[in-house]
Amino acid sequence: MRAQAAFRFVERCKQENDIPALIEEFQARIADFGFTASVCGAWSGVGKGRMYRFYFNNWPADWLAIYERGKFFADDPLVAHARSHMTLFLWTEVQAHIRLTPQAIKIRDLTAAYGWREIIGVPIHGPAGYQGLVSLASLSDVHLSSTDRALIHLLALTIHDRCHSSPDFGWQGSATPNLTARELECVQWAAAGKTDWEIGQLMNITAATAHFHIEKVKKKLGIRSRVQAIVLMTLRGLI
Repeated sequence: MRAQAAFRFVERCKQENDIPALIEEFQARIADFGFTASVCGAWSGVGKGRMYRFYFNNWPADWLAIYERGKFFADDPLVAHARSHMTLFLWTEVQAHIRLTPQAIKIRDLTAAYGWREIIGVPIHGPAGYQGLVSLASLSDVHLSSTDRALIHLLALTIHDRCHSSPDFGWQGSATPNLTARELECVQWAAAGKTDWEIGQLMNITAATAHFHIEKVKKKLGIRSRVQAIVLMTLRGLI
């Protein structure tokens, strides 16, 4: 039953444009496995240049207040583990093998004190340094077979990809500006590591014209560097 429901959800994500409705269905599907809270987001860039995009979050309001008040995201050991791993993991299975900072230990202890019994992380890795995470949590013990884990992984990747492919969905600071086809193509080639000259050759335009288009994109986005433009466009699902 759970497998059939998961596969139906995957098919529906290919056809449905109502993203909030799909998120609601995703949350219903993970509830079948015992998970009652979930969050999905992404980031790209490093240090102060890191940018974020959040798709959905239905953590309990009191836990979210604790998390935000403590500014836990930067030190969250679950997030840190997701940055360097590719596949689904259970917090109860990996926490003993992670070297924790004092702040991460505080987060771990508060998480346990709140009552979370299991947390799943599904890391996402994409182009131009794009990273994301789908996290599920349960206040009860859960017992997952290998098939269960595969189905949860499939559900998480599917809802992330559907949210990400909708450029203006979720919180990302500002709406995506209107870009011309040429502007978008130039930035996409820049994200692939091409120089202005190489972009010009690929698009049958001059290097100066390629540079002009990328500068226009930067101006429309309100940012100063080409790297920032690539990061922002990647987060918004345009690269």
